Amino acid sequence: MSGRRVVILGAGPGGVAAARRLRRRTSSGVEVVLVERPGGPLYLPGTIPTLLGEGPASRWRAPLALEGVEVVYGEARGVSGSGVRLEDEEIGADAVVAAPGLALDLEALPSSSRVFGFWDPEGAQRASEAIRDLEGGVVAVVISSLPYRCPPAPYGMAMQLANLYRGTSRPVRVVLTTPEEEPLQSLGQKMTDFLRSSCSAEGVEILTGFEPDLTSLGEGALRSADGRDLRFDLALVVPPHRRSPLLAHLPGDGPLVEISRSFETTEENLFVIGDAAATALPRTADGAAAAGRTAADAILERFGILDSPETHLPAPECFVGHGSGRYSHISLRYPDGLPPQGRARVTLEGPSTEIAPAFERAFENWRSLRS
Repeated sequence: MSGRRVVILGAGPGGVAAARRLRRRTSSGVEVVLVERPGGPLYLPGTIPTLLGEGPASRWRAPLALEGVEVVYGEARGVSGSGVRLEDEEIGADAVVAAPGLALDLEALPSSSRVFGFWDPEGAQRASEAIRDLEGGVVAVVISSLPYRCPPAPYGMAMQLANLYRGTSRPVRVVLTTPEEEPLQSLGQKMTDFLRSSCSAEGVEILTGFEPDLTSLGEGALRSADGRDLRFDLALVVPPHRRSPLLAHLPGDGPLVEISRSFETTEENLFVIGDAAATALPRTADGAAAAGRTAADAILERFGILDSPETHLPAPECFVGHGSGRYSHISLRYPDGLPPQGRARVTLEGPSTEIAPAFERAFENWRSLRS
């Protein structure tokens, strides 16, 4: 078949992986259109360096120039299996791969000069001045709810903050709260023990099973559902992650959209990948990329172009900062298949200053995939 068009919404890891997978088949008459918000994609792991004042949020942007892919910048107003609606045009399609991510519910947080809700570099930049100006007291790193993207990152943020304040001899206590009964318990005891011991080494206190009443933040005290009370001088909040309004019409629990094994939704020809897809995997970049390739193969098979789709297992890699230029490297593999049948095999390296260059290389690789 020829004259087919696939529209991809979002230039995150999943969207770019799907576009690159489909691009290889352009000789078969598949037109690939990638829709991205004005300004271009942001590298989300740049959130913590931006918070620490190591560079502006703009450093973590990259232009899009994918050979064989038409890039359209605009705000999507609607999405279906037959196309994407923008403010001033409709882009029709034979299939759509939607990767809008999860929305940050900043309205769930009270307005306060001591409370900053963010989980991207631009939000982190707004909080960076308050980080620098704090002379002492308690900093609360608050994981407001599950799921959220980049699960180990709040722990790295707390450790780097504690290290920063200790290095400037400011009397700051860093406390991290999480609704989980154990840190990243879904990834097993090895990960839990690693995060607990690492945070303890940096002087970070972890409060588990802490389901926060976010309205209490405006009073300078964070209360949990079980009655615990944490007084703070500065709160850095990973906001609740909500479903993108573009996907509100699709079935699924909470922020996540119900999908098939090929990531197709109940609406024919509409595939949802990335953070919004209801899988048992953590919200990671490589998990999204594997989903993008899987959805692309399913579309190509439907078009009669691909006979036997490959199995695309995610291989997530993550870097967690400890402060003073030290990083740990976390890798997950699924040799026995995906959850719930298979469990992640976790490999941990570090912390070490020798791992730091790998964090920068990961960013350069992210940029190269978009050009």
